[in-house]
Amino acid sequence: MKSYNTIFYLLFVLLIMGAFASMAQNTYGLRLLGGVSIVFGMVFLYRLLTAAPRSGNVTLIYRAELLCLSLASFLVALRIFHIYFPFLEVLFSLTALVLAFIYGFKMIRHFRHLREKNSILSMIIFIYYFSLLLFIISMAAVPYLPQYSKYLGIAAFTLLLAFLTTAILSGKFMIEGNEMSVFNHVFSYKDNSILLQSLFFIVFLYFGLTKTGMLPAMYSDDFPQTYFKLVSDAESGQEKPVDGKYKHEEFKARYEAFVEKNAKTGK
Repeated sequence: MKSYNTIFYLLFVLLIMGAFASMAQNTYGLRLLGGVSIVFGMVFLYRLLTAAPRSGNVTLIYRAELLCLSLASFLVALRIFHIYFPFLEVLFSLTALVLAFIYGFKMIRHFRHLREKNSILSMIIFIYYFSLLLFIISMAAVPYLPQYSKYLGIAAFTLLLAFLTTAILSGKFMIEGNEMSVFNHVFSYKDNSILLQSLFFIVFLYFGLTKTGMLPAMYSDDFPQTYFKLVSDAESGQEKPVDGKYKHEEFKARYEAFVEKNAKTGK
């Protein structure tokens, strides 16, 4: 994980740059975000393919985690580039649920391991993973239970803030003769929980500031605003698919045909 920190740092910088560029109504902003998502997916896939073959449940879980993260990154990129296919939302939600199972397993495993050594630290680590678990479940629930997804996200963000506050104020803990802070303990875990928590923190903070009007929404001129309104209705659950298709899919097909027809006429 440490060998990839520089790459992830650069991707986070590009992610923030893309978000601000999009908010400033620059077309390349969303394209940059889509490109970052693709690179995230490629990095996770490369780590999966180059992982040393070992036996044991931990290695299997590690591989499943990388596979799900890679798949989720590519699916996010498709959505950013407005590329949809049947059951995309189903595949994304299933991927998120598998990730939720993986981090739920890690949450229980680390909690049990630390409970006898230090009960306070075990509860702090439990809160850390539980907040991540709620974030992932809220993401999986967006297409089907949007009204509950929002509250799950708020609960997850609140727990993450509680973890950060407690971790800063609690100082160091003595574990097996070594003094370690909460952050040192979390960094010692060989998973991608810190990366995901950082992403969720940025995304949730952005949406929170957007809702309050402190930040403008992201902008794209690839399609008319009606298209994005239809996409929003589909994602929020206000519209149900007819014969397996949403209105925004039909609108996109007709719009692209219209643009292509006019391009030929112009020639």
